[in-house]
Amino acid sequence: MPESSQRSDRGPAPEVDRDADGESGSRDRPALLAATPDAAAVSDRLRTLVALAGLLGLLLTLIAAELLVRL
Repeated sequence: MPESSQRSDRGPAPEVDRDADGESGSRDRPALLAATPDAAAVSDRLRTLVALAGLLGLLLTLIAAELLVRL
């Protein structure tokens, strides 16, 4: 029978806050919300991705046109 790892034998980390039901405390939630980017940052990244996709499409179109002209 394989031995279980030490990590799975350990209990929860001591710094994790647990309530009576064993659920993690509300201390975990603000960190997740703080890591969520705001709408302005997301729109800037989407605009950048759209511009890069447009340039890639233009490049592929030019390459395809070049190959068709050579035929």
